[in-house]
Amino acid sequence: MDKETMLKEIESKLKVVNKGVLNPEDFSDDHKEEIEEYHKMVTTRNEISPMEQSAILEELSKLRK
Repeated sequence: MDKETMLKEIESKLKVVNKGVLNPEDFSDDHKEEIEEYHKMVTTRNEISPMEQSAILEELSKLRK
């Protein structure tokens, strides 16, 4: 799966309001494995608390170029 699809699915699952936060162009291909890990974690869980959502988005923002 490409990073654009994974980021869009993460964005959808976390109900991100600011759609520019997870712009695929802002993420290097070098971080694809980390994005895959967050994608797997987010898409396999039924519920994610607001605190977890914030933490995940914060960690993803650290992977931006």
